[in-house]
Amino acid sequence: MEGHLKGVLTTETGLEPKEQRLLFRGKEKEDEEWLHMVGVKDMSKVILLEDPASKERKLKEMQKSEDILEACAAISSVRTEVDKLHKKVLAIPCHGN
Repeated sequence: MEGHLKGVLTTETGLEPKEQRLLFRGKEKEDEEWLHMVGVKDMSKVILLEDPASKERKLKEMQKSEDILEACAAISSVRTEVDKLHKKVLAIPCHGN
């Protein structure tokens, strides 16, 4: 079954089966199809494509991660400034106490 081949390809490519599209002789094959029944033999060429929706979803996840990293850097920068101001405030002599 194509589903078995997709499982093997997951190990090799890192693409989950639902992210894979397999084409043989110009036609996409379904997970339920037995590849040998549609003519796939040893040394046959099968084309693996990444599902475009999956690719777009991964790009969005990467952008989200990048945004989070930028926010963390900004927070760190603000924290550093607050620490500097805190030290300056503590250094101001208090009169009247």
